[in-house]
Amino acid sequence: MSTRGLRMMCASAVVLAIISFSGCVLQQGISMTRNRSGWATTDLYVYDFFLTVLEDFEPFSPEERTTSIMDASIDDFVGQLHETPSATNVASAKIGGNGYFIDFTFSSLEDLLKDLNRREPQSIVRVTQSKTDTTLSIFLDINNYPQLARMIPFLADPNFETFGPLYNEGMSEEEYLDMISYILGEEGPPAIDDSVISLRLTTPSPIKSFSGGVKESPNSIRFDIPLIDFLLLSDPITFSATW
Repeated sequence: MSTRGLRMMCASAVVLAIISFSGCVLQQGISMTRNRSGWATTDLYVYDFFLTVLEDFEPFSPEERTTSIMDASIDDFVGQLHETPSATNVASAKIGGNGYFIDFTFSSLEDLLKDLNRREPQSIVRVTQSKTDTTLSIFLDINNYPQLARMIPFLADPNFETFGPLYNEGMSEEEYLDMISYILGEEGPPAIDDSVISLRLTTPSPIKSFSGGVKESPNSIRFDIPLIDFLLLSDPITFSATW
């Protein structure tokens, strides 16, 4: 394969990674009930820049596609939810050419993540309960990242793995963005800098304490994760809320 062809294949993988997990603008909502069940909604908007690059590189995909790379990635995840015992009422929709919406209910957030983790224990999200309080805590680092890769199979795809935290452990942000600039051009690094994963948690009673987030109302808190922090995992990503 020529150097140009290799760079185009790498660029396709990087762009898909960026839009799949930041979407450039990704808002993930989780609403909890008192019995620890609830529902989740995902609003994903993909910038025109990323869609254009995907279209440019799609002919270099090793497999012939009948749908776009972005559509296939969303369809795969929705299909996985349909097969997950703890997820019900799964619905999805494409909004225009740039937006995606996913909605489903879950019987238990921890059971949902365990199901997605092939029925293996996971340590990324914990929901603990005392006599008076319930606490949801999130902890993601380089050690439990493989659990997330099992929950979201795309992360384990060989084309993405080389751009994720396991393959770039110890790389500085500047070094990583230099690599992205080489592959995607000058628009790549600013697009990553502007990308964020936003998690909004709605609780069944007022939030008593929290860490790492922004309280938006008595029963709502938002946790923001810059995409570059996720791609490098130089430091653990941690959040918590107690209600």
